Amino acid sequence: MQIVPVLLTGTVWLLIAAGMDAHAFQSPEDVSFSSGLDGTEQRYVVLLPEQLDVNVPRDVMIALHGHGSDRWQFVTDKRPECQGARDVALRRNMIFVSPDYRAKTSWMGPSAEADLLQILDDLNSRFRIRNVVISGGSMGGTSALAFAAMHPDCVDGVVALNGTANLIEYPHFAEAIAESFGGTRAEKPEVYRERSAELFPERLTMPVAATTGAHDTLVPPDSVLRLLAALKMQGTPVHSIHQPDGGHETNYEDTVAAFQFVFDQFDAKKAAHARQILSAFDKETTIVCLGDSVTGVYYHTGGHRAYPEMLELALKKIHPNAPIHVINAGISGQTTVDGLARLDKDVLQQHPALVTISFGLNDMTRVPPEQFRTNLEQLIDRCRAAQSLILLCTPNAVISTDGRPINRLVEYCDIIRTVGREKTIPVCDQYAAGQRLKSRAPRTWRLTMSDEIHPNMDGHKRMAEELCRSISGSEISLDAISPPPALTRTQSQLAAGNPVRVLAMEPIAAMIESAIQQQNPSAKVKVTTWPVAGKSLAQLEQDAKDLVRAMKPDLVVLAIPANAAADNDEQRVHTISWIMNWSLSFGHQEWDCIVVHPSVLDPTADLSGASLIRGLVHAQHLALIDRKSGDVSNAETILRAWFESHLRR
Repeated sequence: MQIVPVLLTGTVWLLIAAGMDAHAFQSPEDVSFSSGLDGTEQRYVVLLPEQLDVNVPRDVMIALHGHGSDRWQFVTDKRPECQGARDVALRRNMIFVSPDYRAKTSWMGPSAEADLLQILDDLNSRFRIRNVVISGGSMGGTSALAFAAMHPDCVDGVVALNGTANLIEYPHFAEAIAESFGGTRAEKPEVYRERSAELFPERLTMPVAATTGAHDTLVPPDSVLRLLAALKMQGTPVHSIHQPDGGHETNYEDTVAAFQFVFDQFDAKKAAHARQILSAFDKETTIVCLGDSVTGVYYHTGGHRAYPEMLELALKKIHPNAPIHVINAGISGQTTVDGLARLDKDVLQQHPALVTISFGLNDMTRVPPEQFRTNLEQLIDRCRAAQSLILLCTPNAVISTDGRPINRLVEYCDIIRTVGREKTIPVCDQYAAGQRLKSRAPRTWRLTMSDEIHPNMDGHKRMAEELCRSISGSEISLDAISPPPALTRTQSQLAAGNPVRVLAMEPIAAMIESAIQQQNPSAKVKVTTWPVAGKSLAQLEQDAKDLVRAMKPDLVVLAIPANAAADNDEQRVHTISWIMNWSLSFGHQEWDCIVVHPSVLDPTADLSGASLIRGLVHAQHLALIDRKSGDVSNAETILRAWFESHLRR
């Protein structure tokens, strides 16, 4: 989703509730996006805490406005429901989001539902998100319950202020609701039914808090009270705040109490699951990560690092002075059979305090389930005998293929979990974490994958974050970690006086020699031009497969045209990823690879392909030559400036 944030400068949003510490939101971002449903422009507002630490995951509050209002109601209104929501969000340093969701008479119709799913996907691509609380007042409270019932996997807590839980029986605003839902109750019975949370209590297993007033004639409380009673009976954490003399409003104290109940449930769940494998890092600590190609360093992460190297960075962020060393013992194509064969040499001889074991993606293709189970048990027993702690890991979530169908992978993940329980070994459930992101933000998850089974570096960062939480008990975000130096091979060739062999896509190829020689006039640069004019993305992928690894150049320069043809969005993602994959060596990176963004050649390039290229290059941890906002320089000037800054290092 392409977003256009507009900063409303000069406005500071203070926490004004008496007795609370002073906090502030940053200036609001009024975000414009093109709806994936119908291409219309839609908007939502984001409020970020003034002290936003990018290294820490955040909870998100979605605040849905009432009938007749828009996205600004919960951002600017001083009414108790709105002020209370903002205040509690600030107190917990949450990201506060208020969407239009097809204002002003939404009622969470199909279009509003699709927009909110898209917004959640976008938020997950921008931030590391822990819990999502969906809330609102009146129509917003109704919509919060409806969305949670339709998409329980996307929601961790619900706060509904003076809403209804049954749109089949709700008598008011019939014309507006019919317009939003695409017809009347008689014409669209399923649309009304699926948005009536009272009919689906079994889906609402997350904490739910609701406020109601006995004298509320605009949105009568009966359906919500019945829903809360059903939820309580099934064991869902529920907090009902019912005012016998109340009408269609919620006071400040009740608003805060409703949210606090949900937060208390989050805190209790976190405390119940809080455990750490390594309790101290005050002495030399070696961790060995044993696994297959997902563990090892290969093309799919840019060829420099993988999740074990990211894990070391994560642990050192939490314990900056600790002598922590993580060893990568991952080899492509291997199974638990191979892991057993090389356990002594590659793992135990390092005298690790902790061994992480991550197999399954290859085992599921050629190691029977019972043998897989036995192999895991033997790995555990031998590590224990060597006085090493063990952490089992399920494989990452994958794109289902005939060779690795999801149901087969789930079977092997279940074996890992069972072995963990029976052998009292903790399990870092990478598969569950991936599936959680996949269900909440399918587009974001897809862009963490280099191919059907291998995550790219963004995916590896997320895996390292899960491992770090399992090992240390602390949450961390690695999203801000930058790629390694871009021109290592090129600089070494220049320093040795050797020719620099370059394979570059046109028309950038014609600019490369002068860009390098401006910094090193005596450099010998041999450029091979890679034609791209008129080629589809599939043809460029085939070129990359045929050309790069056979040539083994010192530098590959990709300039993928934004308008290169693809049959659909999935093919576009797949082929751009593989153009980059084939432009790297199989294992540790043997040559440099940089990408020139389409905007460098065409400042007006603002197509979906151009936006996608930027995201995939970031996810692959490659270097990107990009045009800065407002820069009107020509392509050659931008290229020269980039090479000057990187060759000077």
